[in-house]
Amino acid sequence: MKEIFLKPYSIIENTDYSSDTKIIIRASDFTNVPFQDGRITFSFIGCRFKKLEIENSETIDFKDISIQFIYCFINEINVENIIITNFSIFFGSSILQGRIKNENLRSVEANNCLLNNSLFLIDLKRAVVSYTEENIFPIRWKKLLKSVNATLENLLTEKHSFYIYDCKNIVFTVNENKTDKKAIYKIPYDNVNKIGYYLSDEEKQKYKVSLSVQYSADKEHTLTKIINAKLLALSLSGYSTGELQIENCNIDSWYIRSFSAQLGANFYDIKPFRKETEETKLEIHKSNLDKVWFDNVAFDDYSKISLYRNKFGQTTLTACDFPSKYKDFNKIQTIENIHYPERKDKNYFKTRYETFLQLKKQLEASGNFYEAQKFQAISNEALKNVENLPYWDRVILKINSLSNNHGLSIKAPFIATIAISVFFYIVYLWTLGRMFNCNVIDWNLFGYYFAFLDITHRTDFLVSKSELNGFSLTIDYFNKIIVGFLIYQFVAAFRKYGKNK
Repeated sequence: MKEIFLKPYSIIENTDYSSDTKIIIRASDFTNVPFQDGRITFSFIGCRFKKLEIENSETIDFKDISIQFIYCFINEINVENIIITNFSIFFGSSILQGRIKNENLRSVEANNCLLNNSLFLIDLKRAVVSYTEENIFPIRWKKLLKSVNATLENLLTEKHSFYIYDCKNIVFTVNENKTDKKAIYKIPYDNVNKIGYYLSDEEKQKYKVSLSVQYSADKEHTLTKIINAKLLALSLSGYSTGELQIENCNIDSWYIRSFSAQLGANFYDIKPFRKETEETKLEIHKSNLDKVWFDNVAFDDYSKISLYRNKFGQTTLTACDFPSKYKDFNKIQTIENIHYPERKDKNYFKTRYETFLQLKKQLEASGNFYEAQKFQAISNEALKNVENLPYWDRVILKINSLSNNHGLSIKAPFIATIAISVFFYIVYLWTLGRMFNCNVIDWNLFGYYFAFLDITHRTDFLVSKSELNGFSLTIDYFNKIIVGFLIYQFVAAFRKYGKNK
């Protein structure tokens, strides 16, 4: 392995390190070198590394030490042995992969970088990944890609996975172009025009970035911020002792597994990015969602959702979009692994029933009775399928489902009331010889229909008791029972927003 030593405030450009390389940061290289505020200590621009290590085993009396790689290709990087606590690493518009793990490092930042495969950032004080569209300069990118015999099209189809584990402060941000401009544009810079580039929507969809964030209970975490990101997948797991903020993000697949946050977590304005072309998934698995706030999350836009054995506690749900039709709630399942939907527990429907009841409770707590009513209805549908449910309870649930969709529909009982009462009235008139026996129409019978519809009407409301027969009395009796039940179901559904909560 080739060892190299750097002079502070030096710049190395367009150098090809074809063998394994180790940058060693020594105290002796800083002797009699004054600190220059605002300058990067070591800079590599347009360089290529086969395998790169950075090592420091000596204390250095220097205010800040930093190293940057701009438009560089690093086939593999490994940073682990660092003892100074004022050292920062920056990657800008570079292509890289590898592993950086050290709790002494002040920060590691990557801006507008492409990954060969994956980048692991572990045990850092600060990890920052950013994409800023205003900093895309195509001439420099073209030069870099040409130097490594690569094309942008091929790189975009590669896997780009960031694994950030147990970092105290995590920032993942995307700053997009706010104008309608696309492709090449010019920027006035020092009396010349600098060439910039704004990505098209198609190019943004091709660049598929995944982010996995993991926390350990014995580590200190301060803040995790994921803002304006467009991700193919986001995974969260472990026990975070800090605060978590995920806002204004497009996430195609979202996995929360064995997760809890001591100081809470806020998920605001989350929806899929490629829902027209990708299968979108949302999985929350064995997580403690106490102090977690889901605000303006488009649950309805995900094609598959799994909620498995979670504790909701003081979970808050506000302005979230859930399915509007009952059949669409089938996408919300309670399976152990969302990738294997056919593997269902024997108590699947009971778990589903209890999960929906918990969600109903959380929605009611936030005042969202509209969505809470939906979850009450689908929880009853799930209960209907529980294997050991008593027969008559199952019958009651089926009848309520058909009559007013468990209190949600006023249309079903209204139409059923009119249709069934008209049918009974026609049969009732036929038993009295007032229907289908002459060509003369008695228009008064239309008015008497409304008296028949009144379930408190007297048996002789139309004819005297002597003209009644057993058949007509039977029809009248069944009409009162069935129509009375339907009217009650109509009133119950009509008052769904006025019930005592």
